[in-house]
Amino acid sequence: MYYLKQSLFLRCFVGGCVFLLLQACAVRKHVLLSSDNGDGTYTNPVINADYPDPDIIRVGKDYYMVSSSFVGMPGIPICHSTDLINWEIIGHAYDSITFRPQYRMENEKTAYSRLCWAPTIRYYEGTYYIGVNIADDGFIMFKSSKPEGPYTMHKFDKRLYDPGFFIDDDGKKYVTHGKGKIYLTRLKDDATGVLDPADRGKLIITAPEGYGHLFEGCHTYKRNGWYYVFNPALGYDGVQMISRSRNLYGPYETRVLIDDDINYADAGVHQGGYVETAEGESWAYTFQDRDYMGRCLMMYPMEWENDWPVVGPENRLGKGVVTYRKPAIKGKHKMKYPQHSDSFEDTELAHIWEFNHVPHKENWSLKDRPGYFRIYAGYARGFYWARNSLTQKVTGPYSTGTVLLETAGLWEGDFAGNGIMGRMMYQFGVRKKNGVLWLEMRQSYRDAGEEVVDSLELGDISKIYLRTETTKEGATRFHYSLDGRKYHRFGPEGVSNFWGFLGIRHALCCYNVVKGNPCGYADFDYFELESTHRGNHYDAFAGVDFSQYDDREGMKLVRPITKRPMQFVTEIENGNWLVFNNLTFKKRPNKVVLEVKAANRNAVLEIRRNSLQGELIASCPIRSTGNEWGKQAFEVRKLKKKEKLYFVFWNADKDLAIRSFMFE
Repeated sequence: MYYLKQSLFLRCFVGGCVFLLLQACAVRKHVLLSSDNGDGTYTNPVINADYPDPDIIRVGKDYYMVSSSFVGMPGIPICHSTDLINWEIIGHAYDSITFRPQYRMENEKTAYSRLCWAPTIRYYEGTYYIGVNIADDGFIMFKSSKPEGPYTMHKFDKRLYDPGFFIDDDGKKYVTHGKGKIYLTRLKDDATGVLDPADRGKLIITAPEGYGHLFEGCHTYKRNGWYYVFNPALGYDGVQMISRSRNLYGPYETRVLIDDDINYADAGVHQGGYVETAEGESWAYTFQDRDYMGRCLMMYPMEWENDWPVVGPENRLGKGVVTYRKPAIKGKHKMKYPQHSDSFEDTELAHIWEFNHVPHKENWSLKDRPGYFRIYAGYARGFYWARNSLTQKVTGPYSTGTVLLETAGLWEGDFAGNGIMGRMMYQFGVRKKNGVLWLEMRQSYRDAGEEVVDSLELGDISKIYLRTETTKEGATRFHYSLDGRKYHRFGPEGVSNFWGFLGIRHALCCYNVVKGNPCGYADFDYFELESTHRGNHYDAFAGVDFSQYDDREGMKLVRPITKRPMQFVTEIENGNWLVFNNLTFKKRPNKVVLEVKAANRNAVLEIRRNSLQGELIASCPIRSTGNEWGKQAFEVRKLKKKEKLYFVFWNADKDLAIRSFMFE
């Protein structure tokens, strides 16, 4: 934070030096956000942001992933990795899709929840193929000789729902597709259309009884003479299924491959496949719905038994992992993360950004004022209908996004700011009203109309720092500063959530709320993404939830509020334990404070260093709290700057519940 403040200070005085400072900060934030723990392990989610419906391939030593983008333009982000853990965006399948007026927000028509989802990627003989079914327009195949593009677009006159593009050993090309019932359709040899236009697909798999709900999302492979089709089922608290056959056309046997909520209670897994490394390891992947964060990429070890894939560690087959060793891929791999800060110094937008629907290309610019992102306002009743709004996925589980907004270009009725796009739209920014600049927090529920929930007269200012904060409880807070150093909370705390099949997003916007008014513009100097979270590294003095463990034996995770992230551990039995591999201590603590709910007083929590039999750091006899949540403090022995600590329970009963701990 100190270095960030210094870079902002220098920007005001030494413009030529600032770019380098901001770039250094951006690189540092890449490291902080990575799920790579730096010790040969990673922690799920691999990407703690919204990357739904992932599909991953390997080409040589490189790995490429595509995921859904829905109304985001450019669409279908293409990510690259060399180790399956550290990813960066290298391109998109398309710049825009303009087939229908709702894609362009014409006449207040919108396409939220529509457009492109569940893409599929494959590589064959020098060509990269990305296929996707557009809900209202049918299947499209994109082709390129480079993974990052540009791609040519080939539109089919056929819908192939939730497709899995597959190329057999003889080069013949197919798509598996469907929901509840999975069909196989053969394509032309160049994959630019269906081989037989009259082909409605051959039924090859029917969802087993009890698994028909949202049995979709095909990923199709061939290995050792067997054909495999991966499908999820059951939706939010779902499972991953696997079907296999000796013949591509069937018949297929189907089993459950993964049935687990990992460390996010009552949210199962959905829609994934597997990838083999050059070293011969197999790794399964899915997404997991993490509510406000969206659907996050998860990675699991996978073995083969009698030509059936088996997921999970040896003692927990069919289960996922929280923290696990990284794939054994040769070489050195830099820590990377697909979301990051942006100084807007380049003449082209960074790949982290997507517009909300198709933008007016003439109404935004990185060149009209170099070093700034400029949006020219147009009339909109609210953010829901505002074109040229620029979005970036929010990074979880907690982070901040800060922009420096310059206000000189705003005209009467213009509103410009930095908000959160989600089920509840929150916009936080500056409006010019009756010739005066006002700070406003605006909100709307989908298309219900926008209201101002707080405002403050700003007077004559030329710039303002606007910060949105996402907390680990899934709330959104808003802060502003006039000098870039001291920030002030503003407006009520917001609670947004996954909507339109997208996780919440940062949203830079500028629109005029008065129909017929002449419109100005807004200049955004930079966007700063910050988080103190990386993988399994936790500041022990900041408070840690027990649900953030690296591994556990026994117990049950509970989320008392549906669709919210707050959790606690209960149904604890004698000898159950949790471990935290990377707790950091900025100074020597004297005590540990536990947040517990205990009906009885017999339970003892032991904290041990490095192993279940390791040195005893603290013995915590838990007192009865009358079955209400309360905090209890216990003395601790000397601790190092970084520790691996086991929390082991003795004499516990199933009524004991424990939520968090903090060292003091």
